[in-house]
Amino acid sequence: MTQKARTARRQTVRQPATLTMTDETRHTVQTLDLSHGGISLQTDSQLRLAQYCAVSFKVQLGDTDHNVLAMGQIVYSDPDAELGFKTGVQFLRIDDDSRAIFHQLLQENQNT
Repeated sequence: MTQKARTARRQTVRQPATLTMTDETRHTVQTLDLSHGGISLQTDSQLRLAQYCAVSFKVQLGDTDHNVLAMGQIVYSDPDAELGFKTGVQFLRIDDDSRAIFHQLLQENQNT
């Protein structure tokens, strides 16, 4: 596995998500874990390293649904016997609203 050492704590977050590549192809994926620096995804196919992409998904905090969006780059996409492929996206840009939602989500998951 070619993953770089992680500097941010990751929390398990399981949500359906959409991964949109720069050529506008879309992949329906499942989030596995999340940090302020990136996200790990379950994908059906292996994705090319260094591709730029957007990750979007919906989370519920309290009684409110929030859409989150982050721009990133594929840093690994490795075969996994149970998951198909485990793909990592390092975040390059997150809008302020999504960053605040990530922060709340990570705080909530730390307390559970």
